[in-house]
Amino acid sequence: MSEQKALQFLDKNDLECAICLERLTEPKTLECLHSYCLHCLQTLIKTSGKIKCPKCCKRYDDLNQFDLKDLTTNEMLSYQVKYVGNIESEKPPKCSSCDNPPEYYCSECPMYLCGQCIKHHKIIPVLKNHSLYTLDKNEGEDLPHKCMYHRACMLEFYCRTCSKSGCKKCKHVLRCYQNEHNVIPFKTAVDEFNQNATKVIKSAEEIKEKLEETRESFIKERSDFELKLKLCRTAIELQEENIIKKAQEKTRAMLIDLDKIDKENKGLIDGRVKSIDSRLLKVDEMLPLINTMMNKPEEREKLISHEANIDAVKEETLKSKYDEPMKINAPSFIPSRNLNRVIDLEGIGKMSNVECVYEVAEDKVPITVTEGQPFEVKVVSSSIKSETSVLSATLFDESGEESATEVKYKESVMYRIIGRCPEEGYWKMKITARGEQIKGSPVDIKVEALGLVHTIDNIEKLKIDKHKVVDVILGKDGCIIVSSCSTDLLKFNQEYSFIGRIEVPKDVILSYMHQMSDGHILYSDYLNKTVVMCDDKFEQICTFGQGTLKNPRGLTVNKETRTMYAADLENHCVFKFNVDNGELLGQIGSQGSKEGEMNWPDGITLTKEGTLIVADSVNDRIQMFDENDQFVRILVGSGEGDGHVVRPNYVVIDSDENILVSSDHKVQLFDKNGVFIKRIDDDGGLDEPFGIAMISNQPRRVAVANYRSNNVKIYNY
Repeated sequence: MSEQKALQFLDKNDLECAICLERLTEPKTLECLHSYCLHCLQTLIKTSGKIKCPKCCKRYDDLNQFDLKDLTTNEMLSYQVKYVGNIESEKPPKCSSCDNPPEYYCSECPMYLCGQCIKHHKIIPVLKNHSLYTLDKNEGEDLPHKCMYHRACMLEFYCRTCSKSGCKKCKHVLRCYQNEHNVIPFKTAVDEFNQNATKVIKSAEEIKEKLEETRESFIKERSDFELKLKLCRTAIELQEENIIKKAQEKTRAMLIDLDKIDKENKGLIDGRVKSIDSRLLKVDEMLPLINTMMNKPEEREKLISHEANIDAVKEETLKSKYDEPMKINAPSFIPSRNLNRVIDLEGIGKMSNVECVYEVAEDKVPITVTEGQPFEVKVVSSSIKSETSVLSATLFDESGEESATEVKYKESVMYRIIGRCPEEGYWKMKITARGEQIKGSPVDIKVEALGLVHTIDNIEKLKIDKHKVVDVILGKDGCIIVSSCSTDLLKFNQEYSFIGRIEVPKDVILSYMHQMSDGHILYSDYLNKTVVMCDDKFEQICTFGQGTLKNPRGLTVNKETRTMYAADLENHCVFKFNVDNGELLGQIGSQGSKEGEMNWPDGITLTKEGTLIVADSVNDRIQMFDENDQFVRILVGSGEGDGHVVRPNYVVIDSDENILVSSDHKVQLFDKNGVFIKRIDDDGGLDEPFGIAMISNQPRRVAVANYRSNNVKIYNY
């Protein structure tokens, strides 16, 4: 009877080990013909020191651990275990004939059949004797954990101290309790272990996923690298071919020139040689004849004839001046020294991987600045391992002169190169990394001259009334807006051409203005003694200081604290308002000439730190107050000379935190500590300047409301 037929009469328990109660693995047969797992026999002999057959109780005292492997392997059981394992592992979710779960397997059809279909299978005469195997209905479910010593008992305890599990009959569990070991239910131990194992598996899967991603990225990088290598090799070969081709073309051209020289000079030499050969022939023909005439005086007449012929050849020879050197331009080859130098220094090119690491940021090119104005060029890096020390930069103008620069670290992959050009003109910044130019280098830089750029002097013709200019601001659209204490404003574009008027209410006298960061505009209304907030079309939104202000002038806003500051000429102080609800928050200063007091405060501005700068007009000084409204110091004092002020009207802070001050007949530049830097007006055309507007940071450029001359001056500084 075949093994498949044997399956028909096989009980599932016949394939189970009586020691571990699980399916046999490596079944070994004892002399009593009972078979057990090799591993179970090894465990049994380790724990008890000898083997006793669990089924017939026959003892095998002479067997040791090393003898177990030599026991006979039950090949029939091994085959059946393997065959059953294959059948059960391949068990489909449905019966081969219907949708019910399969319960049997016909090894001769072969088919998986449910309880209903097996009945029909057995009815058919041809099929009724087929070998059928009963499938395990609980296959795939967790097998119960049974004690290896008491096989009929389930594991119920686990000792954390000893790392052992056991059932109720296990004596070592009792000892663990007696010794106050940490004994927990076996199910709890299994759950905890499975949780930890799940965490380990999850961690392993995560690191596996990470490693696979990293591996893929490395493979991609290697692929990209190999592609770049291939491209570089191709480029080198093409460069070599181009150089060889150009060299061959140059060689052919030189050889053609050499052939021309050869042809020209060779014809000249050959002509002379031919002429000499003809004369030699004549002489050679006459010499034998003369020799034959020797001792024959009667041949006198013939001798005279030959002599005449010889004299004729001699005369022709003397006329030809053969003894003089020929003027032949012999060819000579002069090798290119530049080519040798270039080949020695650079070869046909250089290999570098710098270009893929550093490049000039596009948002900083091209650059326009004024003479001496510091500027920065941003350099980005694609590698977090890049270093500032490998970057260097040089400035060149049209004459080839160079100027110093400075490289500064900015953030993780960003660097900034600081430079300044001392003279106007067109400059270039060459940026290199490890001696190689980076992508985007050189950077073009236009340097404009300092001083007066333009004068808007048609104000009087454009104004409806005769009021003179007081203030100027740069609108959000980039246009210049000019006020003149009247009901209409003038608007000019960046080319300083008039483009239109902006009308304000007729019952308003508008003086100073302030452009807010949100697009709204503040202006001082002298007639109604208020400050007005309006939109960019000068449509009123709200007012501040009604009943408090007497003569509002300079305005500024702290956008962080939402505080609006308004200088009041007649109240001799600076008022503070909440810009959102108009609430009066307090005042800074009072009338007087002492430090911290004011007399006709006019223009005001704020630093980045929130300190207030006040043009204290009648006291001829510029004062500073901290963010708590406390007097700090006098920044600029009274005086006619440079670095001092008389009747200061306006103050403004530029992007470099320098302070511009208009006073009497000049506009001066100070640093944030009040140290004099320079005058920005060099044309002598300012006469009582008032408002100042920053209209460009690169180049640094301002518009100045020149009150008495009634024009607007544009300066680079």
